[in-house]
Amino acid sequence: MTTIPFIFLFLPLSLAIYYLSGEKAKEYVLLAVSLAFYSLCSLEYLVLFILEIIITVTLGRMINKRKSKPAGKALLITGIVINVGLLAFYKYCNSVTGFLPGAGEIQSIALPLGISFFTFKAISYLADVYKGTAVLTANPVHDALYLSFFPQVQAGPITRYSGMERFGKINGRLITDGLFRFLIGFSKKVLISNVLSKVTVEIFAASPADFSVSYAWLGSICFSLQLLFDFAGYSDMAIGISQMFGYRCIENFDYPYMTESVSRFWRRWHISLGAWFRDYIYIPLGGSRTKTKCRTLFNLLVVWVLTGIWHGSSWNFVVWGLGYFVVIAFERLTGLPDRLKHKWVKVIYRILSLLFINLQWVLFNSKDIMSGLRFIKRMFICAPNELADLRTLFLIRNYGIFIFAAVVLCFPLVPWLDKKLKNSRTVHSVFKAVIVSLVLFSFVWALSFVAAGLNNPFAYGNF
Repeated sequence: MTTIPFIFLFLPLSLAIYYLSGEKAKEYVLLAVSLAFYSLCSLEYLVLFILEIIITVTLGRMINKRKSKPAGKALLITGIVINVGLLAFYKYCNSVTGFLPGAGEIQSIALPLGISFFTFKAISYLADVYKGTAVLTANPVHDALYLSFFPQVQAGPITRYSGMERFGKINGRLITDGLFRFLIGFSKKVLISNVLSKVTVEIFAASPADFSVSYAWLGSICFSLQLLFDFAGYSDMAIGISQMFGYRCIENFDYPYMTESVSRFWRRWHISLGAWFRDYIYIPLGGSRTKTKCRTLFNLLVVWVLTGIWHGSSWNFVVWGLGYFVVIAFERLTGLPDRLKHKWVKVIYRILSLLFINLQWVLFNSKDIMSGLRFIKRMFICAPNELADLRTLFLIRNYGIFIFAAVVLCFPLVPWLDKKLKNSRTVHSVFKAVIVSLVLFSFVWALSFVAAGLNNPFAYGNF
């Protein structure tokens, strides 16, 4: 979605065909557009993608017409096993089959586009139909469109079937607002995430023996910012494109680094993923309404182990998930940070929470546990290294403006100013004009980067 052909050919052509088509044909057109998008991105798996859609929709329709609860449960389990089985095969066969004969051939299998996000949507669709919280329309094309909707197929947000609804009336304002949101997301991805990736790739590829404390911290901070603007940028683009086609799309990020605690960070970061694990794993296990705290902690443990495994099959992802389990369990048992009385103590706790999140991202981005631990060690214990410090200064001089912009955009400065200036109509109009001008300038600047070949795939496209 950050390529020149997509922006100037695929998207406008798709919008034109969609709006020129009759009302009854719109969903058919959008489904065709979604399949065309998938074929352009992952042609080798198009047949598999279509088969998954057909099987999932067929099972969903059968569950909806079930004559008994056991029959519906059997169909639900069948759908979950098929979708999770395909996800497990394509995502984890590289590590699972390492000891099997001929594993070398299996390890070369590429990951189908957005298979994790498709699986989550498929499970939520089947489960909601089974529970009766999803009311199916008469046309199964709507179900297929929900599963394949192209703005969300690569990296979410993970919407629910009931949330796949159109705005009441499409007008020019809705389309321009969607376009504006798309431009913001595109600029976040290309101007911030892609640029900061130059720093993080260099530092994480370097040997920790050559690190200095400043070099290590620069790498960890830049990766924390890179991942945020990569994924938040994609979410903005998905929301904007959905809106241009007249569909609502849930928010996925809410200034996560403004969090007061580790628990609340996950209510702001990848909101749709957290909500999915809550509704389809945590609550079915019993959630917090259990007889003992041990059972509640067990439920929480399952969620975070699965969250780690979902992100990858390496042990560092499992440890990453366990780290969040330990800290979030600690916050639940102690009631922190709500029990803290003094403001300065809350500020310290917030800083410690961000420090923990930053260290977790280091482990997340490392090739294995030991590499991550060595990196973290160099952030605090490191022999003086003048060359590494000079390299740090060089990187800051070259990329400092992008790092500064990323840090500023972590704060809700624009919404705060927008609210404050609304009392003065003239000043507010000037403010809005400045923001629009900055977004347009950023978009053109970002386009120049893409045209020059400075473009990276979405980080979460790998999940």
